[in-house]
Amino acid sequence: MKDAVKLIVAYNKNLSDERRRQKYRALQESLLRFYRGTCHLFYDRLRTLGAPEDGTSIWICGDLHLENFGSFRGDDGLVYFDVNDFDEAVKAPLSWEVARFITAIIISRQTLGYTEKESLKIAKLALRQYVESIRTMKALIVQHDSARGLMKDFFEQATDRSRADFIDSVTKADGKNRKFILDGTHLEAIGRKQHDRLMKKLPGMLAATPHIAEWRFKVEDCCCRLAGTGSIGVERYAILLKRKDTGKYYILDMKQARRSSLLSNLKTLQPKWENEADRIIRIQRLMQFFPPALLDHVRLDGKDFVLKELQPVRNKMDFELCRGRLDHIEDVIDTMAQIAAWTHLRSTGRLSTSTADDLSALTGSPRWQKKVYALSVQLAAQTELDYASFKEYRGAAKS
Repeated sequence: MKDAVKLIVAYNKNLSDERRRQKYRALQESLLRFYRGTCHLFYDRLRTLGAPEDGTSIWICGDLHLENFGSFRGDDGLVYFDVNDFDEAVKAPLSWEVARFITAIIISRQTLGYTEKESLKIAKLALRQYVESIRTMKALIVQHDSARGLMKDFFEQATDRSRADFIDSVTKADGKNRKFILDGTHLEAIGRKQHDRLMKKLPGMLAATPHIAEWRFKVEDCCCRLAGTGSIGVERYAILLKRKDTGKYYILDMKQARRSSLLSNLKTLQPKWENEADRIIRIQRLMQFFPPALLDHVRLDGKDFVLKELQPVRNKMDFELCRGRLDHIEDVIDTMAQIAAWTHLRSTGRLSTSTADDLSALTGSPRWQKKVYALSVQLAAQTELDYASFKEYRGAAKS
């Protein structure tokens, strides 16, 4: 087994000293955050421990854990709850994605406040729900009317919060314009020279995208956006836009697209994408029921970025609401297992991937279910060992 610390250090060697320190502090916060921020390490462990050769080739988001599900508004104005992160998306065996998801459930017990025994029970239930959802052969969606318990409350909160309220919470009036409120935690200032250069380039870049090309708009401000764990150090901006025809403000998220970390451990042949942003967006459109508003690709200084509307932070499930409530946790994770299955079904048979029949035949095998579950338990235990090693390394570095 390769040394976890060496793998993490090598993976993050190109980050600036400031961003590396920031990322390492985040990785130390909890076992779940460590898991979220070391996707590359998980797939190294998966390959080493022996991922099942299941004969499938499907589109996966690549980083399926509990905090990569969330709500968003689509271009049609409706609120959807779905898998919402595709930075690592690739074509891969189904077992890879399912193992990532089930392992996440097991190692989330500290964050969600359940015991190890309860975590294994929830993981088994989630795997069973995933299999049952695959075998229905229907890719459905979670809607407000069909949601229950905490999921229903979550939908109501997401629907009630308006774009205007969100924008008021992160921007302020500055003369005739509005500016971002730079808190240093979520939004951070850009150097003056870089800010001015971006403000000159952004209008032409945005006007070239199909959605925004129809608008009469003005770019009012831009800044660095800090979010996530694995993506710390990735070039990312928040852009404040005002439509001159309606007077409405929009905030855009512009994130650099990078190579998927799965590829170094993956043998499955991949399509020839135009660029990494093209990969992310095309797979996202295949897997989601409806894409988020203003999803597009832009290019800046020879780098490719994924563009979409930035929406309220409340778009992710707040698991503190169900801490220690096993019934609530089971309901939420049960729903996520269904959504995971539907995203996989939705993209079957697209661009030379396995069919829904193939997935149904595989997941219906008790042998496959036992193997994926046992592997996920192993991976959870290995993640805990790797986390302990990393904390020891960071403790030694400070002493």
